[in-house]
Amino acid sequence: MQQTDIRVVPGPANYWSQTGALNKLASHYSHEQLSHAVWVYGEKALKAATPFLPPEFHLDGAKKLLSAGHCSENEVTRLADAAGKDRQVVIGVGGGTVMDTAKALARRLGCPLVAIPTIAATCAAWTPLSVWYNDAGQALHFEVFNDANHLVLVEPEIILQAPAEYLLAGIGDTLAKWYEAVVLAPQPETLPLSVRMGIAAAEQIRDVLLEQSEQALADQEAGKLTRAFCDVVDAIIAGGGLVGGLGDRYTRVAAAHAFHNGLTVAPQTHRFLHGTKVAYGILVQSALLGQDDVTSQLITLFRQLHLPVSLAELDVDIHNQAQIDAIIAHTLRPGESIHYLGGELTPAHLQAALENIEARTR
Repeated sequence: MQQTDIRVVPGPANYWSQTGALNKLASHYSHEQLSHAVWVYGEKALKAATPFLPPEFHLDGAKKLLSAGHCSENEVTRLADAAGKDRQVVIGVGGGTVMDTAKALARRLGCPLVAIPTIAATCAAWTPLSVWYNDAGQALHFEVFNDANHLVLVEPEIILQAPAEYLLAGIGDTLAKWYEAVVLAPQPETLPLSVRMGIAAAEQIRDVLLEQSEQALADQEAGKLTRAFCDVVDAIIAGGGLVGGLGDRYTRVAAAHAFHNGLTVAPQTHRFLHGTKVAYGILVQSALLGQDDVTSQLITLFRQLHLPVSLAELDVDIHNQAQIDAIIAHTLRPGESIHYLGGELTPAHLQAALENIEARTR
């Protein structure tokens, strides 16, 4: 039997997803530790979370730091310098960018990480990894840390009040878990049980999203905290992270995420959310693999959910060849996850996939 070298990090040490979850903070950390906490947050995230924050946020001695940039070396260094010494826990409040920054900062300071997501756009609160960017917002690489996040506190009322596009982006990002996993592990019977468990989880999460996403989005629009809404939130934050944690490189990222990274070289796409661009990347992957039925099914689904089915919906002009070439070149960089598909991949292959999608959706 061939041995497969993978690391299994299923998830955080503790996960609370329920009304009042933020009040669990004091049951995991002492008054002394929380008096030496460093809180890292986005401006909008803090405003959304403020009505739900526990009293420990206001403790004397706790540092409160605004993170306004990308998860970059300069930003993490700035926050580490501002945090000072003797910090005992890092608490991130926000979306994926803040989470990645807080996770990197926690490891830099040697502290445990508490994640308080204010949106359900990615699984960043769950996963022990950060995606690094340069200061211009171009994706560089992702770093998997050697320890799990310690505590994740999900207050569904905060996420219910968030703009709907964040939940939609989370649906797109999490759907990719299945479509990328089945490509990364085409012969799961030859792989460790944990990988097969990850693939099974990805399939179940896919089914939850296919069956409940429209209802969850409708419930959010109506301001109703329902089982469908909470299921979709947990599928995104916990389910998406669990899949990657169980299967490591066989269930994490492939062509869909690589194309997202390629899009980051086009400045006009920075206003679109990670999962929104990943969703289009799933179409690119299916077209690359000649999966015509899958491509057609996804286009129908994305139109129902209002996810992008054309480059124009991401402010990219298919006829701007110089920019298309730059996107393709970044997507095909050595070491990018698109190469996990195997075989030779050339700019011509990617160009043909993009033209295939555009022709179907024109």
